[in-house]
Amino acid sequence: MIELLIVVICISILMAIAIPSVTGLARSFRIGGDTREVAALINLARLRAAADYTHARVYVNLSANTYHLEVWNKASACWQTFEDSNSCTQATSPVAPLAPGDTFGYGSIATGPTGTAPAQAPACISGVAGPSPGSTTSNTACIEFNSRTYPVDSTNKVVASDAIYIQNAEGYQAIALSVSGQPAQYRYNGSAWVQF
Repeated sequence: MIELLIVVICISILMAIAIPSVTGLARSFRIGGDTREVAALINLARLRAAADYTHARVYVNLSANTYHLEVWNKASACWQTFEDSNSCTQATSPVAPLAPGDTFGYGSIATGPTGTAPAQAPACISGVAGPSPGSTTSNTACIEFNSRTYPVDSTNKVVASDAIYIQNAEGYQAIALSVSGQPAQYRYNGSAWVQF
């Protein structure tokens, strides 16, 4: 009986040590997976913009913690969710949610990965970047590419400061764009951003 009690105590101690480590590891895998998926979607937006000779964007809903790809439908003059057969549809299937516990944000971090103050990409617009971009949609962030695969602002001017930030209890990660439109992934280590 004493031996059985000792074994139960040892297992309890090991579980008390292992459970927090496994939980932290799971959070780390979730935020890393979300960061890689958003970065891959940004690359896909670049490819769609060039292939269709139009604009494409990654649309992030900051309230619902979802994201998806949209392509500018030139014939109908509207944004269309990628892989949706209906023209002029937005925010329908396929929309991807962040993993449980992950949200878009950067907390109280004072500096982003590019050395500037952190800020989510600008709010999405109802039209396409250019002379008449339309109104902005609140609680959204969009990274829009022109047909030459450059990230652009609402006036169709090339920008190099767009970023998407993701956070959870484990930490912060970001996808920042260079002027060429190539996304780079970063992890915040508590004092600085480290590219991975």
